[in-house]
Amino acid sequence: MVMVLLGMQTDAAIARVEALVEQVGRDSGLGVVYHDLDTREKRLNGHVCSFCMASLDHPSVGRYCRFACCNAAMQSFSSGEPYYTQCWAGLLFVTVAIAPRNRVCGGISAGGFLVADDVAEAGQAVAARLHALPKREVDAFLGKVGTLKRITPSALRGAGLYLMEAACSSGLSSAAFFARQNAKYRQQREIAEAAADLRRSDPPDVLADTHQLVEFLGRQDREMARQFVSRYLARLLTVSNWDQDKLKAHLRVLLAVVTSQSILRGESWSSATSRELRFMNRLERAGTTEESCYEAAVMLQSHFGGGEPDDAVGAAAAGLPERVVAWLQAHFHEKVSASEAARAVGASLSRLTHQLPKETGKSFRDLLMEVRIAEAKRLLATTGLEVRDIADRCGFFDQSHMTRALRRAINLTPGQFRRLLKPTAEEVTV
Repeated sequence: MVMVLLGMQTDAAIARVEALVEQVGRDSGLGVVYHDLDTREKRLNGHVCSFCMASLDHPSVGRYCRFACCNAAMQSFSSGEPYYTQCWAGLLFVTVAIAPRNRVCGGISAGGFLVADDVAEAGQAVAARLHALPKREVDAFLGKVGTLKRITPSALRGAGLYLMEAACSSGLSSAAFFARQNAKYRQQREIAEAAADLRRSDPPDVLADTHQLVEFLGRQDREMARQFVSRYLARLLTVSNWDQDKLKAHLRVLLAVVTSQSILRGESWSSATSRELRFMNRLERAGTTEESCYEAAVMLQSHFGGGEPDDAVGAAAAGLPERVVAWLQAHFHEKVSASEAARAVGASLSRLTHQLPKETGKSFRDLLMEVRIAEAKRLLATTGLEVRDIADRCGFFDQSHMTRALRRAINLTPGQFRRLLKPTAEEVTV
């Protein structure tokens, strides 16, 4: 079974989802079901096994499938890689987030696989989970357990990689964006491990660490610098007490150190300082400690000639709507205007005002609100932040403004949206 949860309402978007659903079924033989996040509409191909079909169609059990896939999609979006877990019945499934224009709308999930080649054990798990249902309904589910497929860990990993490739090839998700998400995720995991080690050692000496990093940079020891950077960033976070402004202050010193080392190894003053200014601007736009650490790591990579992903260059090669959306995704939390966006993307205000509705059917304000709502939904789904804090982070005037916007967009309040992704105690007991 593959479930796609997607909050896109346009006919073109739905047509692309339907094409992806059919392609996955045709090329891999996996069953495919489409769930719309907002309308709860369901579509499927002819490969869905009878057990999963019964689960999806059941008024109570279907919610378990929906909850599992929503949460898994958010996890995949955050990590930038396929997310492997178990469903309500203890069956394996893998999810890949779907993120048109780099905003998570849902995910595609291949599942309904036996953890082990033991149908009896799977039947016991299903019976225990559905004990509150009438016996005849439980028996009906148990009768379909035999249709479940066995899968090896390597095959499941292969299914996840296939789904990621299919989603990106379809144009519904960006491979470059997910690669960046995954790089940030892996870096944060390494930083977390380094931070845990720091708690068992003496207080960090940032000055000594900086001298150590300078030594690696000076002798062009790329591998040692790469291994050291996560520990170094963990130390900076520790001494900054995870405060974003204090962290940025330390990272500014790091950028100056990298620039000086680049000049000392022969790079021209203008080239090195121009790159530092670009990264300084990117660091200023970073809204989280995770983004700040990522930008610092990319800066270090550029010192060794590892390339520099320049947002401005990538945006200039894209069409006007793509450039505007990319700019909004970096500035949605600020007080922005169409004239400011036009200057940033190299277009006149008149062209932006007329071309956006022509190509997207949406005004600048519509696109801004979409970006803000998408980020609000992500934070509601993946964090425990207060609603007022999320409203502030996403650029809304206040909590009431965000609530009204979310209700207009998906007919749910922030609290209702959160409850949608998390079963209540009553729902858990069926």
